Amino acid sequence: MKRVTIKDVAREAGVSAAAVSRVFTKRASTSSKTQEKVVAAANRLGYRPSMVARGLVGDRTNLVTLVSGRMVDPFDALFLDLLSETLADRGIRLLLASTGTSKAGDSGLLQALDYLSDAVIVSSGTMSLDHSEACVRAGLPIILVGRVVELAGVDCVVADNGDGSRQAAELLLRTGCRRLAYLGRGGTTFSDKERFDGFSAAASGDGESCTLHSVGGPDEKSIFEAAMAMQSAPTRPDGVFCGSDSIAFGVIEAARALGLDVPGDLSVVGFNNIPQADWRSFRLTTIDYSIPHTINTVMDLLDRRLAEPDRASEVRRIPTRLVPRATTRELPPGA
Repeated sequence: MKRVTIKDVAREAGVSAAAVSRVFTKRASTSSKTQEKVVAAANRLGYRPSMVARGLVGDRTNLVTLVSGRMVDPFDALFLDLLSETLADRGIRLLLASTGTSKAGDSGLLQALDYLSDAVIVSSGTMSLDHSEACVRAGLPIILVGRVVELAGVDCVVADNGDGSRQAAELLLRTGCRRLAYLGRGGTTFSDKERFDGFSAAASGDGESCTLHSVGGPDEKSIFEAAMAMQSAPTRPDGVFCGSDSIAFGVIEAARALGLDVPGDLSVVGFNNIPQADWRSFRLTTIDYSIPHTINTVMDLLDRRLAEPDRASEVRRIPTRLVPRATTRELPPGA
């Protein structure tokens, strides 16, 4: 079936193509009669103006591209949902460029240029510096979430991983845990490395050591297998800090499979505070990393970058806080 064009609408409404274009262009002048005829014709034909085409003749397309890896963690899906809603409230459409399915050499950033996006938000663990420099040269703002890079024109938003990790270590230590372990992604992402480094530093500052364990794959089976191996080792940890809540869930399941009591035999702390952490089957003690606060910060940086394209790059750290629940020995006040 042939796509309806602006010429089809013009013919249906009995006006020129230029008149149709003015009707669908903000701040363009048209008579109310012409506008009524064009809108009625467009509705009959099912016509919608191309946002990309508008960008060819205007300053903005009201499109923002999100570059993301495979969304295997619920945190990523929650971030996408709220980001999409926030942008929609501003009349902005979100385009998703997945690095998980991209061809080799395509970081997803180039798709933002291809579709004339007003900005690109990168939440994947990696980013092509060559492609990011190309975006900066083209005047395309980049907001990097979950990682820090020193590149002109690139603003960064990341959790205060160091402080969150410190809070986790201090909780485990003051409740008697001495065989501490960290289970994460092996430092393959910026945040994962910061969380282990912060946890290890806090443990060593108290005279304790911390062993590092890694999950081999992104799926739940890989998490469970890594948790089983960690808890079946000759020196079994009695306090575990996990790089995410999803990994912590796997640790709890493995402990149950091995007949270990949580928190009697093993205390567990996660990171992110996704809604499932408060489920009765987990009641996970975790570090809260606010998605709404993160997205509000992203939008503020985006507004500033669009208003001042040449402003200095900025790094914003999102505060984290400990949320004690049932997987550690110290209960919250009033529990």
